[in-house]
Amino acid sequence: MRHAEPVRLKRDCEGIDWLALIDLFKLSDLGGRKGDKVRRSFGNSDVVCFAFDGPKLVGSARALSDFEYHATIYDVAVHAAYQRRGIGTQIMDEVLSALPVWRVLLVADDDVRAFYCRLGFESFGNAFARIDRLKLYDAT
Repeated sequence: MRHAEPVRLKRDCEGIDWLALIDLFKLSDLGGRKGDKVRRSFGNSDVVCFAFDGPKLVGSARALSDFEYHATIYDVAVHAAYQRRGIGTQIMDEVLSALPVWRVLLVADDDVRAFYCRLGFESFGNAFARIDRLKLYDAT
């Protein structure tokens, strides 16, 4: 792992190694993301951001937005060996800068709550989710 050079951010899906992204999700405890659904989810997103150390994919995030009022950020991941180096902040700054909206939502586990609070996120107690685990994976 190199430390001297900053990571390179990429804002499109061109040339992304989707298997490397799936591996990143596994290493980042973002289970449930596998197969071609990963490629399609990023391809169908309004904003994407990938972080690279040389050719190695080390971070990701994506967002859906109407670019007027609302956005939701998904799949924020940073390789464990690259965490606490500001990469997650760089990725989030890049994504947030592309979202000229008044409310940005995201779902995060308790262990990363402090990270998002440092970025200005706060608890939003009246949010609801409808979950259908049967749609988590492509039908085989």
